[in-house]
Order: sequence, then structure tokens, then C-alpha cells
Amino acid sequence: MNSIFGQNKKALQTRLSRWASLTMSGLIIWAIVASGSGGTGAVASGSTSSGASPLVPAVVCPGGQCFEDVDPANTFYAFINALAAADIIGGYPCGSPGEPCVAPNNRPYYRPGNTVTRAQMSKFVDNGRRNIADAVGLSLHMTSTQISLVISSTASDSIDASNASGAEAIQALCTRAGQNCWAFYSSAGAGNFAANMSGGRGVNVSSSDTGYAGLDANASSTGAGSYAVNASAAYRAGYFKSSNNGLYSLYVDTQDGPSQSTAGLEVNGSMRAEGNLYVAGSKAGYVADIMQNVSDEALEVGDVVTIVGSSAPVLGQIPAVTVRKANAAYDTGVVGVVDQVMYVPDAATKAAYDRQQAELRASMDARDKAMADYKGEGAKPDPAAVDMPEATITDAQGVLHADTSATQVQTGGYATVVTLGSYKGVKVDASFGPIHAGDLLVASTHAGYAMKATDRSLTSGATIGKALADFETGTGVIPVMVTLK
Repeated sequence: MNSIFGQNKKALQTRLSRWASLTMSGLIIWAIVASGSGGTGAVASGSTSSGASPLVPAVVCPGGQCFEDVDPANTFYAFINALAAADIIGGYPCGSPGEPCVAPNNRPYYRPGNTVTRAQMSKFVDNGRRNIADAVGLSLHMTSTQISLVISSTASDSIDASNASGAEAIQALCTRAGQNCWAFYSSAGAGNFAANMSGGRGVNVSSSDTGYAGLDANASSTGAGSYAVNASAAYRAGYFKSSNNGLYSLYVDTQDGPSQSTAGLEVNGSMRAEGNLYVAGSKAGYVADIMQNVSDEALEVGDVVTIVGSSAPVLGQIPAVTVRKANAAYDTGVVGVVDQVMYVPDAATKAAYDRQQAELRASMDARDKAMADYKGEGAKPDPAAVDMPEATITDAQGVLHADTSATQVQTGGYATVVTLGSYKGVKVDASFGPIHAGDLLVASTHAGYAMKATDRSLTSGATIGKALADFETGTGVIPVMVTLK
């Protein structure tokens, strides 16, 4: 049996029971030995007259048997006929010498008494080992406290299962609670995949035991790319939602908590939130607010701008400050330095996008409830019970975001304006005086440009920030520490 099924002694503590071993050996060897011109039997019924779960299913053959020379008295009658009825094995057509055709069925002959050499037997066993997954119509029921069936292959798939009905191609169950049973257990050596699942509706994973994750993923390698979870999608790569509004939808932890030197969450790109941000620690980077250009002149990155008023919010309930280029010396209305051009969806697009998102959330909630109801009733979950709405408006169309393709903020357009912190560059004009690192900067009469503050009595409320580099002559751009005051 070890040679037939490739039993791994290291992984298995004990072998199949003696009864199961003899039964399986008889089934495979006798079935394959007589494979000849092709199967001629009928289809197996898949049940027995007793209605129990036998070792092999009952068979239906013309006249009660599939071969002329195999009658019910034969020890292996049930096994031979079951395989013939499933069209797995065949016999020798009648009509040869010593094998007359017996009307009306003209059954083939099996020749159960034929002898084989050890070389022939090795071929039979190897063929059986390679092709056992092709066997159809045979239900093998074994009861074991150790292992029910071991199949190995060196040439092709060990098991190839397909299904054309609404049932499962493979169903795995743990029937007794508290046994630490894995309904499906898969492992692989280095260089191999433990599982590869694709197509259709993907994979549905859930957990009903308290304290256990629906999906527990771990990666032991520290090499680059060894992520516990790697998700990608043509739409959104992930959707996280807690059914309890008092709990986090996504909780990110680190090995050493807040004292860890590396970030608990790394985002390579922008982060957008509909809600508050709470940080129990320092913040690195400058602060910017969304403002609208209401002048007749386009704004550019580095321009110094001054307040005109405010307009309707484009992010939550925060009023959008309206601005223009500052063009008066020591202007006390200065509000910062232009940073990025922003895309703001028009009112109709935003409203349609918000409706789409509301429909999506409602459908996801309904799907979660349907799945829970199915499981509560002990029925097979069906994720398709609730349809998802069609996403006709993309996030890029319906959400406020930086427009990296634009270089100017047109009239009526929006931009982020730096109001605090170290920023890459502000436009300066040194014709009003050479600038040195640490000098206070204020608005000048050159629209959009800052100059060195030479009259300290006028800087209160007019200061843009402090220069972070020297600039002796002409106009240009220097880094600045924005500190409005």
C-alpha cells in the first residue's frame, strides 16, 4: 500500500488498518489487471438495496453481471462489476477460442484466473497510482481513526475534481466539535504553492468561534515581498467594515506598539478620511488647507496668497477660503503659499457619486446579513443573494483629490495652501533687499512674491514665515518655514 499511494511515513504516524489495506489492494489490482478493449458495462446505481453506505455501490448489468466468467460466487465480484459498470475497466470481447458469445447479452470475458509477472504487476500498480483520480462512479467508504485515503502522483494531478451541478467539486467537513480538525489542510515545500484558487466568485472565508479570525494569514520570511496578505483588484483592493459601530473596522498593530521605530501603517500615496484624525504623538510635515482662487489671474505653486473671503465647503463642513495673489507690502491678509492644484467634482457628479456609495454600503450590509442568515439556518451561503450596484462613477471622478497633471489653479479652481510648517518653496523677490536664512518674509508689491521684512513694526499679522535659504538678487524660489503671525 505504501508503494501504491506513496504514503509519507514522516507525516503519518500509522498506516491504514489491515482490513482497509487488503480491500484497497484488491480493488485496484484486480480492476486494472483486466483492462482490455474498453468498458462495456452499464452505469452504476450509486446505492444498495439495504440503503446503507457499503464498501462499493450496487451495480446494474444486463442479466445481473457484467462479465460472462465472473459470477456472484467470485470473491471480487462486487469490485470488478462496479468498475466495469463505471466504464473504468473493460474485458475481452466474446468470440475468441474458449470464450463463446452467449446470447442474448454476449458479455465479454474478464479472465479472473490469468496470472501476471512481477514486471506486469508493477505496471498495473503504477498505472493505477497515476490514474486513480480518473475513476468515476465508485464510492469508497472507509472508517479509520488514522487516515482514510492517501494518493500521490509523479506525473500529473493527484486528484482532479469537477462538478456540473450546484454541489461542490470537493467538500471537506469536520463532523465532531472540539477535535482541532482542519476541514481542509494544505501545505507545500519551498518553491511550491500551498493553494491556488481563482475564478468565479473567489473565496469565502468565515469564522464563528470567538477569538478566531475569519482569515488568519502569516508569512515567516523576512524577505522583500513576503507579505501576509497581498491584495490587488481592478476596483478596490479591500473593504473593511465592523458590524459594531463601537469597534474599529481596521486595527493595525506593531510588535512594540507606539514605541516601535517603524510606522504601524505605511501609505504610499494620499490618505483621505471622512471623519476625525486622532494622533497621540508627533506629526511630521506641513499643514495645508483647501482654498479657492477667485481672482481673474491663475495661481501657481509657490505663490503667496491673501484672503478674499470664503465659499461653500468642498470637504465636510469646512468653509473653503477664497484667495488671490498678494500684491501689497506687509499685507496682513496673507494666508499661506500655494501648494497643489486640487480637483473638486461638480455638484451633480458629487451627488451621484455619494448616492452610488450609499447604495454600495447598503448592498454590502444586505449581503452580510444574507450570509449570516444562511449560516444560521445551516444552509449553503450564497454571496450572489444580493446584487452589487454598478459603479458608473469612479473615485477619481467623484472625490476631491490632487490633480498632479495641472500646473496652474484657474479662476474658480481649488488648491491646497500651506499654512504651517517647512515647505519646499515660496516665490521671493530680492529687489526689496537680500534675503538670508532666518529672515522674516512678508508679502510684497510684486504680486505673488514674498520679500524680506525690513520694518519690524509692520510684521505683526503680516508675516508669512522665515526664510530657510539665502537669496541675494533677482527673483526665484527658496524653502520657507511657514509661520503665519
